[in-house]
Amino acid sequence: MLVAISFWLIYATTRTFHLAHAVNYALAGYAMVMVCNWAGLPIWLGLLAGIALAVAASVAMEAIVYAPLRASGASVLGVFLASLGIAIAGPNLIQIIFGPEAFRVANVPNSILNFGGITITALRLTTAVTSLVLALIIHVMLTRSKIGFAISAVRSNPALAMSVGISQARVFRMVFAIGGALIGVAGCFSTMDSAAQATMGLQPVLYGLIGIFLGGTATARGAAFGGFLLGFILVLSGLFLPPDFGVILVFALLAAILIFRPEGLLPARFAVAGEDH
Repeated sequence: MLVAISFWLIYATTRTFHLAHAVNYALAGYAMVMVCNWAGLPIWLGLLAGIALAVAASVAMEAIVYAPLRASGASVLGVFLASLGIAIAGPNLIQIIFGPEAFRVANVPNSILNFGGITITALRLTTAVTSLVLALIIHVMLTRSKIGFAISAVRSNPALAMSVGISQARVFRMVFAIGGALIGVAGCFSTMDSAAQATMGLQPVLYGLIGIFLGGTATARGAAFGGFLLGFILVLSGLFLPPDFGVILVFALLAAILIFRPEGLLPARFAVAGEDH
């Protein structure tokens, strides 16, 4: 869910397919490993370090790569190819620096909880609750804050927004920072649940992109709903089908949505004030 919302916020505002988000996802995990395992500091400091590094990397990509490309008149496809290049080269660079092995965060508290025959780990429950809380915060920010109004103005009418003194460049950096924070949280929780490795962000970002088109590209709620639905389908299909069939089912559903309902399951009419294009 967090990956889908993060990807949507950046795409809807800047029209950038930020596939390089996969690198930020991995960087957050490695930052957490370095702080918790190598420096021996508490997990909460590792979480903050992971989020901070993801934010810094995301804003740096906008300032160093995307903004100059837009200024030079690069097309959407050109920016997309640049992002794809970072998404491919980034994991290779991480692997050169840290090696091919996966790193687990030591001493992560993760008890087993039972609810009426349903078993879940405390960490995954915390991840789900945190995702829902952050999704609600993003919704409130977009619909009730000055920052959200500025983002919505640039997203819906950049020329008009600039005419009333809203800096498009500043808003772009802002959404990359917010998106980086969300992807950082997702990367850190994934690392605590599994391990940090160079390519860990590729699949989540791909699923996040699919989730956006499932739920609808018009609103943040659509992205959140699509991400939740995608995760639900993958988990539910895993109970009855082999793991590979879950992925096939997701792509089959995506194809059906693109053909029969290209606006997504939650189209623009479900947007609320401040969140529509």
